[in-house]
Amino acid sequence: MSDDPRTRLATLLREHALVRESVMLSSGRRSSYYFDARQVLLDPEGAALAGRLMWDHLAPAGPAAVGGLTLGADPLVCAVSATAWAGGRRVTGFFVRKEAKKHGLQQWIEGPFIEEGTPVAVVDDVLTSGGSLVAAVEKARQAGGVVVAASVVIDRGEGGREVAEAALDGAPLHALYTSAELLETGRPGA
Repeated sequence: MSDDPRTRLATLLREHALVRESVMLSSGRRSSYYFDARQVLLDPEGAALAGRLMWDHLAPAGPAAVGGLTLGADPLVCAVSATAWAGGRRVTGFFVRKEAKKHGLQQWIEGPFIEEGTPVAVVDDVLTSGGSLVAAVEKARQAGGVVVAASVVIDRGEGGREVAEAALDGAPLHALYTSAELLETGRPGA
């Protein structure tokens, strides 16, 4: 087992999240491989590694909250928030619904989303077309958040980065890995 968190997480993703078969992606495109990242991100080791690596990227931007579109972002929101707390920072989590609640307060955002002007980071597991990340950015802004950074576990390199960066309007977007890195079996996650 590697002591390097990035190398270890890459190994876990290759061994437990990478599915090499023809699948339909949420973007509507077909692909010869799929990353079922929740197979790793819902495991305590994978969650701890991803939380640590993401927080290392997001912390310099100073978010007070971290969130993303449910379901892909859910384990990351919890992992990043817990990692920040372990390091002495209170960073609350929030989930962006795919549609507003039909009852109660009819909210798009669930969680203790602080107040107008709160600096927030947006996260997601896999970036393909950018649609999920952009939806989360838009809803966070509509709720009064100021998006200061974004992070994904895997950037598939299929145009989503450019779409997301345009929506982020200058806030940095970090990817822990590209799909090319994880598809190369000879590389340890460099």
